[in-house]
Amino acid sequence: MAGNALIYIIRLSRPINLLIISATMLGVFFYVGKCNPILVIDSMHFSLLVISTLLIAASGNIINDYYDLDADQINKPSKVILTKNISKELGLKIYIALNIIGLSIGMYLSFIYETYWYLGIDVLCILLLWIYSFYLKKVLLVGNILIAALTGFIPLYATSFYSFDPMLKAYARENPEEWYESFYFEFVLILVVFAMLQNLAREIWKDARDIEGDQTIGVVSIPIKFGIRNTQRIIGFILLVEIALFTFCLDHLQLHLNQGSFILFSIALGINFLIIMLIYKNDLFVKYCDSLLKLSMVMGLSTLYF
Repeated sequence: MAGNALIYIIRLSRPINLLIISATMLGVFFYVGKCNPILVIDSMHFSLLVISTLLIAASGNIINDYYDLDADQINKPSKVILTKNISKELGLKIYIALNIIGLSIGMYLSFIYETYWYLGIDVLCILLLWIYSFYLKKVLLVGNILIAALTGFIPLYATSFYSFDPMLKAYARENPEEWYESFYFEFVLILVVFAMLQNLAREIWKDARDIEGDQTIGVVSIPIKFGIRNTQRIIGFILLVEIALFTFCLDHLQLHLNQGSFILFSIALGINFLIIMLIYKNDLFVKYCDSLLKLSMVMGLSTLYF
C-alpha cells in the first residue's frame, strides 16, 4: 500500500515536467562551465537550488490538481489521483510539506550567500502558483502568461546563481566587460524567450482540450471565448512570432552555439513551422500539437548540452 501511495504521489507531482526543469537548470550549469571554465560555482549548493525549485514546482502541480478536481473528473477522469488514489487531505499535507522543505533550502542558500534572493523567489513562486490555481487560471490569458513566464524564468534563475558566488562577484566588479561576455547572457535570454513562447502556446492548447470541464468551474479561456479554430490560429501566430524572432537573432545563435547545437535549435523551429502548417489539417493538429510542442521545447533546451 505504501509503495502504491508513493507511486501516486510521484505521478501527482508530474515527473516529466520536473525532469524538464532539472534538465534545463543542469544544462545552464553545463553550458556556462563549458563556455568559460573560470566560472566555477559550488556544485552542491547548485544542486540544492535545483532540488528546491523541483519541490516548489511539484507542490504547484499538486495544488493545481487540488483546485482542478471537479474539472479533471470531467476532462480526464482516468487520470484523476486525488480522492481516487490519494485523499485530498493527504494531497494538501504533501503540498505543505514540499513547500516547507523547498523554503528551508531557499533560506539556507540565502543565509550562505548573504542575500534574500533565493528565499524571496521561493516565497513569490509559491504564492503565484497558489493564486494561479485558486483564481488566475480562470482569468482570460492571465494564467497562461503567468505559467509561461515562470517557465521562462527557470534558465534565468539558474544563471543568477553565478551572480551571488563571493569569488565571482569580486571577479565581476573587477572585470565587468569580461564578466558579461563570459556569461553568454544573450543566449540565456534567447532561451528564456523561447521557453516562454513555447510554453504559452502549449498552455493555450491544453485549455482547448479541457473546455468541457473548465466551463463547469467558471474558467474563461481562449478556446472557450474564441473557439477552437481561432485558438489554433492564435497558437500559429505565437509560433510564427517565435520563428521570426529567432531568425532575426540568427547571428547571435551562430555565435553562441556550435554546429550540433545550432542544428538542434533549427530543428526545434522547424517543428514549430510544421505545427503552423498543421493548422490547415485540423484533425492532425488536434492529434499531434501537444506532442510536437513538447518535442520542440526539449530540442531547443537540449542545445545547452552540445
